[in-house]
Amino acid sequence: MRLEINLSCAIATALVGTTMLFSSAAFGQCDTTPPAGTIATTDGCAHLNGEVDSNGGCNATPNLFTDLGTLASNGTMYVSGQMGLYIPTGATTYTSRDLDWMLVTCSGGTVRADLTTLNSTGTGQMPNSVVFIKPNVNLQDPCLGTFNPTFNSTLCPNANSFVAPAGKHMIVVSVPFDTTATETTTQACGTYLLTISHTAFNNPICGTSTASCTEVHASGGCNIPACCEDTCNFNPVCCEVGWDQNCVDQAVTGCGLFVYSCAPPAGAPANDCATSSQLITVGQANVVANNTNAGTDGPGAGVTGQCASASGKDLWYTIKAPANGALTFTACPSGTQTSDSVFSVYNLGLDPVMTATRAQTLPTLYIGCSDDCSTTNFASGFTLVDAVANTYYMVRVGGYVEAGADPSTAVTFSLPIVTSFEYVVFTTGAQQYVIATATAANTNLGLSSGCITAPPANQQRWMAQPFSVPATAASYDVSRMTVKGFVPAGSTNTTLNYVVWSRAAGNPAPVAANQVVAGSVPFPVAYDTAADNAATASHDIVAAFNLPSGNYYLTAYASNAACATGTLSNFAWFISAYDGINLLDAAGAPFNWRSATFPTPGFVKYTGLNGAYVVQTGADPNDLYNTAFDIYGSPSGVVAPSCPGDYDLNGFRNGGDLATLLSAWGTASADITGDNITNGADLAVLLSGWGACPI
Repeated sequence: MRLEINLSCAIATALVGTTMLFSSAAFGQCDTTPPAGTIATTDGCAHLNGEVDSNGGCNATPNLFTDLGTLASNGTMYVSGQMGLYIPTGATTYTSRDLDWMLVTCSGGTVRADLTTLNSTGTGQMPNSVVFIKPNVNLQDPCLGTFNPTFNSTLCPNANSFVAPAGKHMIVVSVPFDTTATETTTQACGTYLLTISHTAFNNPICGTSTASCTEVHASGGCNIPACCEDTCNFNPVCCEVGWDQNCVDQAVTGCGLFVYSCAPPAGAPANDCATSSQLITVGQANVVANNTNAGTDGPGAGVTGQCASASGKDLWYTIKAPANGALTFTACPSGTQTSDSVFSVYNLGLDPVMTATRAQTLPTLYIGCSDDCSTTNFASGFTLVDAVANTYYMVRVGGYVEAGADPSTAVTFSLPIVTSFEYVVFTTGAQQYVIATATAANTNLGLSSGCITAPPANQQRWMAQPFSVPATAASYDVSRMTVKGFVPAGSTNTTLNYVVWSRAAGNPAPVAANQVVAGSVPFPVAYDTAADNAATASHDIVAAFNLPSGNYYLTAYASNAACATGTLSNFAWFISAYDGINLLDAAGAPFNWRSATFPTPGFVKYTGLNGAYVVQTGADPNDLYNTAFDIYGSPSGVVAPSCPGDYDLNGFRNGGDLATLLSAWGTASADITGDNITNGADLAVLLSGWGACPI
């Protein structure tokens, strides 16, 4: 399992929606006739000829919004405009959509957005409408932060509401992508009417209180407006007099809040409470989670934003990521397990200490959860692919329990826990939008890799992307490569293939003699990585080979068994990764090594994006051709002395490192002091720094 939370601040233009079919009974309710006083947006829909999208919001450079001004308390305003799909200049399918971004200022209360849409023929809402909502935006930069979940609706109107204190809020309306649209024109744009209404708090203090909803306090109200309003509507005393224990209990029950407490039962394990979590190290042996006699103190499934799988009788473990990379915590290798467990993960930052006061904030520290390694193994396991160096992560290991059931009836188990870490050998950083110069629109653009056209013309298309293996170890055992991209329509991909080439000085194109290693995997299932601008871009290539410190190229491409006879395959490898290694020609201009066939004519300079696309404002223009990928592995050989004696780079000098040193006694392979022999001097250094490495 991959634990990922997508926190993109802008709306990815590659989000895919489903075309919905509606009954004629729904059409009559989709009236987009603007009432008197309606605010009309005039940006149109299809921005085909260099038109500026005047309300393109966070997808425009610079950011552009329709500011609707202030909505009066208990008032209503109307907005009309166009939105839909269009075929951008030079394309043949509906690969772009128009989004209208709006800002509205309100006093504290409930804001409701009702959206009615008609399609380009005026006969009904097709495809279904979409509303993105971001309450209380950052006034200096509205694009910071995250949106509430997307509201896709098969109803007309599409009604959504949120409760928030006074402030400025963002509402974005659109339709999903429908690349199968059958319009014969360049645009499938319809009209919409957005009705925004405001309902003031019954209890005004709910828009201003800063006191905790889960703690007793003398003043009325609490700091979660929606919960405050619901609680005070049930019990007015909670706002009019003070927030007593009855108010706390009502808030916890009615709003899905969390109050931390832990009373270990008799015979409970030492790590029964979050406040007594067991600190373990990466690779530590003989870690067995046995929850016999354990109590329950973690947030339940009913707590807002927490794991949907309920668990109880939980144990707690804390582990530190030794570097940036992929941290695995799993019981999956234990074989078929009938004992059902649930693992939940929390980010503790640089501080591993969990006090009772801090434990109250566990829901805000939550990252994600995992349940069931497979359909036959009910143990749990996860890989946190974007673990951060020196960050402590706390894992709740609980037994599965039916939602709403007594947590003390949770499944009991005894599970061997295996931990491991894959270091980032190289990363290009996140995949980023490029800007289409013809439309000024953000675009997730990938370069095709594979059998992209029928033979004999350009049957094969490869790229060679530069990377380096750092000198922090003599070599790295590569375990995984993650390449970012998507599968274009019409492609049949059965394998994802790779080639690693040596890269000499001056960035010459790879030739057959430069090949270091090659392989393939069944074409992987894509998943989200939080920092990428595109959804489901990450594709894992599991590998096992060693690369000494040095400079290389990576090639990745899709294939299938009938590639040579014309069955197309294509992996569109996303470009514009800002931390990649730039390829520059003699004049200092960026390019990409690309091959139509190999070895003849082999890799040649590709500059086909010049003029048509640019990187985002403020980014290095030389990053345009950098495809996005990460390489993970484990160090082997002599480790640079950033923490002398930490041979396995797990952030600790302990028994595992001592075993490494003793096994290398008399050789140079574990030398710390630089005298090319592992001896007593090295042992003294290891022992003098025993324990955690300095942060």
